[in-house]
Formats: sequence, structure tokens, C-alpha cells
Amino acid sequence: MKIYLADLVHTYSVSNNSLLVPLNIGYIKVYAKQEHWDSVDIKLFKHPEKLLEEVYNEKPAIVGLSNYGWNEQLNLKIGQKIREMHPETLIVMGGPNIDSESKYRLEFLKKHNYAHLLVIDGGEEPLSGIISWLRDTRDTSQLPNNIVWSEEERLFSTDLNPVKKQIENIPSPYLSGYLDEFLIAGFVPLLETNRGCPFRCTFCGWGAAAKNKISRFSIDTVLKEISYVGKIAKGATNWVICDANFGMLPRDIEIAKEIRKVKDETGYPYKCHLWLAKNVTERNFQVADILSEMIVPVMAVQSLDDEVLKIIKRDNISKETYIEYNEKFKKIGTETFSELIVPLPGETLETHKNSLKSLFNYGCDIIFSHNLRMLAGTEVNSDKTRETYQFRTRYRLIHGDSGMYKCPDGSEIRAFEYENSLRETNTIKEEELFYLRKIHFLIEMAWNLRVYKPLLELARLYEINPIEIFDKLIQYCKQTDDLNGSGEQFTRFFSDLDEFSHEEWFDSAESIETYFYKPENFEKLINQKFDKLNILYTVILLRDYKNTFDTAFKLAMASFNKIPEEILENVSNYTFALFPALETKDSSWKTTLKENIHSSTEKTKKLFPFISKSSIEFVEDDTRQRMVDLINTRGQTLSKVLNMSEFGALSLRDLKMSIKKEYAYGDQFRRVATDS
Repeated sequence: MKIYLADLVHTYSVSNNSLLVPLNIGYIKVYAKQEHWDSVDIKLFKHPEKLLEEVYNEKPAIVGLSNYGWNEQLNLKIGQKIREMHPETLIVMGGPNIDSESKYRLEFLKKHNYAHLLVIDGGEEPLSGIISWLRDTRDTSQLPNNIVWSEEERLFSTDLNPVKKQIENIPSPYLSGYLDEFLIAGFVPLLETNRGCPFRCTFCGWGAAAKNKISRFSIDTVLKEISYVGKIAKGATNWVICDANFGMLPRDIEIAKEIRKVKDETGYPYKCHLWLAKNVTERNFQVADILSEMIVPVMAVQSLDDEVLKIIKRDNISKETYIEYNEKFKKIGTETFSELIVPLPGETLETHKNSLKSLFNYGCDIIFSHNLRMLAGTEVNSDKTRETYQFRTRYRLIHGDSGMYKCPDGSEIRAFEYENSLRETNTIKEEELFYLRKIHFLIEMAWNLRVYKPLLELARLYEINPIEIFDKLIQYCKQTDDLNGSGEQFTRFFSDLDEFSHEEWFDSAESIETYFYKPENFEKLINQKFDKLNILYTVILLRDYKNTFDTAFKLAMASFNKIPEEILENVSNYTFALFPALETKDSSWKTTLKENIHSSTEKTKKLFPFISKSSIEFVEDDTRQRMVDLINTRGQTLSKVLNMSEFGALSLRDLKMSIKKEYAYGDQFRRVATDS
């Protein structure tokens, strides 16, 4: 029996090193092979065109499609095409993007009318049971558990048992060799050591799907997988541990040691991305010590308001614990990441701003804020929650998830993905979210990308929270005669950003589809002319408004009357020189500092050692030159070229200048060599 399993993603404009190994369908394949041996021939797919070509050339008995928020529309178009080519092929859908409420499952099947069966919860046992059913009976009363289907607009199901069984009986798809083709092709390795989450956060499908039950893969198997992946995925710079709470179990220490061993032996991975356990402290610190520079810890606090955390059932980590985490990771030299969601039920403009202020006070290096996405099966997406908190939702693009794919019969499939997100509640209005959108842009540009980070660190040193500075900058938009004559330009920039922010939202799925499936708009979409706002406007700022923003930042900081003029002057000169305007013709220059103020305070000395120098010589390295060329000469937008393998892993941070030489006070003719 020929079976095709697909975890499809939009591959139109991305390279393999941006794609994740399809571990999910790997588990389904290895379990089915264990149960049915050579009676089944199973192939795995990530690329839409490869799947279509195989289906066209040879009719499979079953096609299984994994459904997520980032591939639903792609699955819709691909599934319809497969049904058209082979009506007899059984099409099965599974994955987390299937709602828990019956009426929404029926709506899903009406929309995805090519799908014969839906798999609820884990896919290994149900798919194996479907194989037996298709071979032996085809009587729907004999279908395995956790299967849903529709007939004559009525919903039917077998027994739905959402509690996962132990997973130790599932062999490893890595050790079976079933994922070698993806590892060799450069896909990012995923490692799953356990399944489930003991928490029931209302916005998350992780715990909702697990029903509080944690299942573990054999530790011996996990350790062997790590060693195996290290040998096959040579040169894979990033690994991802996709457990919900890594560090929760004592054995996670042993797992971390094995990853460190692979790193020491091979030099890879450079980074290991993971989600830390929410309520374990000391073990997480041990994991951090072991993985050290590799670790990319995601501390998703979502909010720091106690009442909001109670409402979303997320009060499982204290602020004190977060501070401990943050300080620990800084000591080992890794950047600290944190995420907030806005709006959440009970969240206001002020509570969200206070959460942002707290993260800055803690010194968090990367601060992301996400719109609340209405995920299938989550409590926050239930009719009850929507009504209680008076939710209003709208639709917008998922940037980068679009493409045009050639079918073997000469036709084309066009698809793009969009999300349904919360835009208003009984405690926060949409216009307040548009105000926050400007704040979030300033955080991303000035802090996360480091364009103005030295200045903002100076502000923190003098107890000025960066959010206060961002508020001041937005206020300048109403003072067009200020900013030393640059007020009009400053106002124009934020007016354009605000207009773009409004235009990206649509009131219904139908309206966003109507707009982007217009030929002229779809053409722009697949060429990524509809760019991510943060990338697009950071480039615009650095190209057209850099001097204006330099003036505004300096004036905003001076307005608090807390920072000595000499220190502000020196740190400003240094900061502005690090990220010069993109139109500059010079490849190197010196920044002269006002005077030697290195000994002003111990804090200043520690945070800004450069101010002991008389002048600093900056130089444009090859990476920045290449970035500037991409921005100024390429017809494609920057976000697209950043994903192209020929340019490697470039980011907007690479627009920073390098320090070539420093000239010391008292000996201005003697050069002091420094690291670039």
C-alpha cells in the first residue's frame, strides 16, 4: 500500500536551511512501518511541488496532510488538487489546527471538502488503524478511535480519547533512517524528548492537546538520536528542542550533556533553541551551564500583570524566578529572550506598558510582543471567552507564507496564509493597539536590532525607562515645529507607519482572500512586496530618516534632565556612528569624544569603556557592504533576500559598523588595537 505523508510549508522563497525536519510525520511513518512492515510503502514530503509530482506519477492509497496555522490554505489547495487527480485516494488530515468544538469541526470539513477523515490528537495509532481499516473492511463503524468525518452535513466520530498513551513504544524515525534525506539537505533538526504540558494556559494549544499528561520517550533512544543527528546533520547551525518545558525532568540534565558532547566533537550546533520549564529553577540553571553559549532560552512571560496571568491560567512563574533566569543567562554570555502577548483578556494599555517597562528594568536583551492569535482548540478561542471579554477579531497576512507552485499537468496553485487575531476587548481598544504598534516598532528597531541600544542602556543607567523615551518620541509627532527643524519628517515617518499598520488588517477571511488573490496583489505578495513592517520601516529609517531619529533620540533623553551633558554627547556620538545612514558614501570615519569622562562613575566606566578614548575609528566590513548593496540595488525586498541561501544568515544587525582602531587620551598619536 502506497502512502504519502506531508508536513507542507511554503517553499517558494526560502531555502532548506530555513525549514524544519518533518519529525511529526516521521513518527507516524516509523510507527506504521513497525505495525505493517513491508505491506506499506511510505514517503514523506515538505515541498508542495514534490508531493504533487509523486501523486501525479503514481496514485497513492492514502495521503496524510498535517494541518497548522501556517499551512492551512496551502493544504486546502493541494488537497483539492489531489482529490481532482485521484478521487479514490483516501485523504486524511491531522495536526493541531483542528478545533475541539464539534460545530467548528463540521465547518472545517465543509471548507476542506477534499478530506475524508480527520485525526484528533496524536497521529501514530490512528493512521496505523486507518491502514488496517482500508485494507480489511472500509466500514466506518470499524474505524479506529479518534477519527472524525462528515456525511450529508452531519458530523460523525469514533470514540474520542484525548489522553495520549505512553510513547515509548514508538521507534525513533531518526535511528530508522527515515529522516536522513532532510538532515542531509540542510533542514533544521528537531528533537522531541517528551510530549505534553502540565499547564492549561488559555491561549495555548499545547496543554489543551495534552490534557495534562506528560509522556516520555526512552532516555536511551533520545541520547542515541542526539548522537545520530550530530553525525548526519553535519554543519547544522541550529537545533530545536520542541518540548514544552525543557528542564522539567531530572533526565534533561543528561540530555543537555549529550548535546554539549556533540558540540564539542563537531563544532555544531551553534545555537540550541528551547522552551524552558516554567516552574523549575535550579535544573534550568544547570541546563544553562551545560549548554552555555549554545542556549537560546525563550522565556515567554506573556504578561507581568498578576490579574491577567490569573485569567489566562499562566500564573505558574513568579517575577522573581524570571529575574533569576535573566541574571543567570547574562552571566553565561547569552542573550535573553522574552515574549509578551497583546491583547490578553483583562489586559489594558497601561498593564501592557508596565510589563514592557519591567522587562527593560530586568535588562532583557530581546523583547517580542505578539498579537493574540486565535488558535484552534484553545480556551481563549471558545465562544464563552469571546463573549465574556467582548472579543473583536480581524485577519492579516502571515508574512512569508505564500507561494505559486507548478503542477505536473501544467496548472498552477496559488496560496497564502493568514491569521485570525484579537484586536479589541472590553479593556483595550484597537486604536490603543495601533499606538502600541509604534512602541513595538521602536523596541524592535532601537533595542532588539541595537540601532540605539547604547543610548537606551545609558537611559537605564540613569533610571529612565526606554518606554518613557519611546512615549516621548511618539509625542514629538504632534510637534512638527520642534526637533531642530526635523519635526515634519519625523511626523511623516510615523504617519506612514501608522497607515501601513491599519491597512494590513481585514474584517473577514473573505475580504483578505478577495484582496490578495487579485492578480496584481498576489504578484506583489509572492515577491514579498508586502513586507514585514519592522524590517521595512527599519530600512526606511536607516535610509531616509536616520539623522532625524538621531536628533529626536538625543533630545528625548536630554529632556529628562538626568544625564550629564558630556556623557550624553559621547554616548550619542558613539551610538550614531555604529549605525550610520545607509546612503553614506564613506566606508570609515572617526568619532571624536568630547572629553575623557571614563572615571565619572563606576557604572559608566563598566557599561561604556569606550569613553576613555579620544576618538574611535569605525570601518564598514564586507558583511555591511553586502547588506547595503542588497538594500540599494536589489529589486526584491530585504526580507526575501535575507532568506536566500546564497547570502547566508544575514540580519539587520549586520548593518552595524566595526571598530577598527581607538585613539587614547594623552597619547593621541599612538594607535591602540582593538577587536573588530
